[in-house]
Amino acid sequence: MSFSLELVQDAEIWDALVYTSPWNAFPQSWQWGVFQEAQGNTVRRFVLREQGVPLVVCQLLQYKRSFGMSYWVGVRGPVFLPAAKGREREFFHAFLTQLTGQDFPDHALFFRFEPMLSSDIGKNIMPIRMVRTSARSPAATRVLSLRKTEAELLAEMHSKTRYNIRVAQKQGVVVRVGDQPEDIERFLRLTKETSKRDAFTPHGDAYLRATYESLAASGMSRLRFAEKDGKILAANMEIVYGDTLTYLHGASSSHERQAMAPYLLHWEAIQAARQAGLERYDLWGCNPELTSSYYYKKSWEGISRFKQGWGGELIELIGTWDLPVNRLFYLLAFPKTVLR
Repeated sequence: MSFSLELVQDAEIWDALVYTSPWNAFPQSWQWGVFQEAQGNTVRRFVLREQGVPLVVCQLLQYKRSFGMSYWVGVRGPVFLPAAKGREREFFHAFLTQLTGQDFPDHALFFRFEPMLSSDIGKNIMPIRMVRTSARSPAATRVLSLRKTEAELLAEMHSKTRYNIRVAQKQGVVVRVGDQPEDIERFLRLTKETSKRDAFTPHGDAYLRATYESLAASGMSRLRFAEKDGKILAANMEIVYGDTLTYLHGASSSHERQAMAPYLLHWEAIQAARQAGLERYDLWGCNPELTSSYYYKKSWEGISRFKQGWGGELIELIGTWDLPVNRLFYLLAFPKTVLR
């Protein structure tokens, strides 16, 4: 078998490759890499081919550590293209072999991957030398198919979700897409209010602002607001890439919770995505089905119930895995790690 690993340096070629995958993951988009470069991270994009046929693609981001060390992360990657179906184990191993033979800048301590494979398919492909680690991106998500009719989408929802959409409509909640210069600041203020109420640590303002502004320039990001009487009650940051709209960040006011604004906000987003011809509405992160799962979080139970109410399919991915390059240095950096 003749495998080759190629460095891709053309945006159109790269996105065309990722678009052919069964699920267009925005962290593997060219523009997400551009955003990461603006954050100071080195980016490399690779495609594995067999006799010229593209099989696996992966955008890698470099994160630097002390003492001249660094590590590389494939956020929601690698991505397996249609020609790899049924032979994912073989091609993943070939990709790793080819990758670790590359000359990477600085001393790579390890590679971190989040293969775009379901847990059922991926459970038997991980090489013995790889180490499971805490999820960087959510290891499970809920995805709605937008190929269905509006009636079908409503029928798949939990009855309480349908009821809360109607409540929001009767309460006079209206939804708009953010188109004002001040909207990003409004979103950030609401995010702070939400994090304080729900006791979680959000991304910093600078990072969220940069995420939105960098991707909005290419039409990938947008803000959506639910308002009542001119007051913002809920807001989402959405990412559009290929055939998928992803609900990336959300925030809600502590006032007028009875208006159920987040429900109408999501329903309007789902309808708009469907009308735009997109195929998936990705709710981005939730708990896996089993509480015994390595990636189950008690703190995510509430948001997981909310997302479950929309129906769709629960997709459990294989999770986040490290490939140590230097096992000794890796153990010194992560002393509690147990290598297989």
